[in-house]
Parts: sequence; structure tokens; C-alpha cells
Amino acid sequence: MASKQTDGATPALDDDLQTYLPFSEVNKNATATILFIHGAFVDRNDWDQVTPHLSKYHILLPDLPGHGQADQIGPFSKQLSARLLADLIRQHAKGGRAHIIALSLGAFVAIELASVHSDVVNEMFISGLKVMPAPYRTGIAPYVRWAMDGTDMQGIDLSRVTLPLCRAIMSTITAESGDGEWAKPWSARTCIISAGKAGIVPSADHPEDAVKYRDIGRKGNAETVAFTHPLMRHPWNRQDPELFARAAKCWFEGDPLPESFIEL
Repeated sequence: MASKQTDGATPALDDDLQTYLPFSEVNKNATATILFIHGAFVDRNDWDQVTPHLSKYHILLPDLPGHGQADQIGPFSKQLSARLLADLIRQHAKGGRAHIIALSLGAFVAIELASVHSDVVNEMFISGLKVMPAPYRTGIAPYVRWAMDGTDMQGIDLSRVTLPLCRAIMSTITAESGDGEWAKPWSARTCIISAGKAGIVPSADHPEDAVKYRDIGRKGNAETVAFTHPLMRHPWNRQDPELFARAAKCWFEGDPLPESFIEL
């Protein structure tokens, strides 16, 4: 029997105004919740091939500010995103807490969520912490929608790819200048994945970034780890959604990751 998906919006306070973050909900009768956080320029539907493999979990699928049905909420920032997501979890997750699955831009938001709103986060499975050089902060990165082997990518509504949104996203995923702080330690046990397949198309992640975030995370939880997979590209939730879901499930349930993953 197919899982039933429902749509809604959750109220969250921001600057004394009530803001509603759109989301979908799957498997509402399950006992443990996973919150999914999508990447840049897509929306909650980017997870549509992963969620069917996690049918034992209650699933929350929000749109980030500036994306999808939340395109009028903003300006985008990881701080605003984390506040609204924390409110969603408190109101709709089982017991007011959730596991987190996040990719790319969503992984940066997830770390902010776990750092500032630790009371709502159980464990995290995040991928694609690909930090860009500091000079990109004042411009627009060359975003590439990949025509990659084995990868099914969602199309982008280019009308929503605005200059202010691009700059806000670049501010989130670029390195701080000098010795600036990348992130604050967080207490949630976390698995960080760095996709390892590169080639003519620059779709591999930065393993050195995964290791740096792992080391920051270990200051809050010694069990935080980082892995790579040599055959997966950055958007591997579309390339191999079954493997993505299976690896996350292993992490949340305390089992070893599939043998294809290599610890960093």
C-alpha cells in the first residue's frame, strides 16, 4: 500500500511576524521522524525517490525559504531556515525531535539547526558539504545542472533563480575569510558523506571539507564520522536513491554503512 502524503504549513515566529513554512508529511502513524532538507534551487520533491525506501519512518519534507512553495519567505539564510525548521519539528515530529537527512545546501542548514536548536535534533545523515572559496561570496558561482551518468536530476524553474537568492546561497556555502569559524560544534551524532566521483563534470564533493566538519562535530559528539563513496556524485540521492536511503537507515539504526563506503 502506498504511503499517504499530506501537505501543510507550520507557523514559526520571525521578527514578530508569523511565517508559515510549507511541508509535506508521509507515514504519519510511524513512531520516529526524519526531517529532509533539500539543496539549492530545488524543493521538497528532490527526495521523491528516497522516501519510498524509508517507509517505517514518519517523514517531514519542507521547502526551504526562497524555494518551492516557500519562495516568498526570505531572504534566505541558514539562520532563518534553522529557526523555521526547528519550529516545524517541535510541532509535527514525534516527541518534538527528528533525525535529519540533508544534502548540499541543506547540509549547511542542518549543521546550523543542530548547533543552535539541539533540542529538536536526534542524529544526522548529511552529504555534500562542498565549501566554495571566499571570493565567491560576493558573486555567483557557476552552478551546473549535471547531465551525469546514472543520475536523475530534477529540473529547475529558472524564474526562481534570482540574483538575491544566488548571493544568499553563496554566502552560506563559501568559506569564511582568514581563520573565520566554519561552524560551532553540535551534539548530534552525525555521519557526513563526501561523494567521490569526479571527472570532466565537476560533481565530486570536497573530502577535506567533510573531514574539517567531522572534526568540528567531534567536539560536540565523539561518534561523528565522515565517509566517502568513490562511485557517487554530489546529487547521489537521485543517482542511487535506494543506496542513499539504506545508508541513512543503517546510520540511524546503529548498523555499519554498506561496504562501498570508505571512512575518511
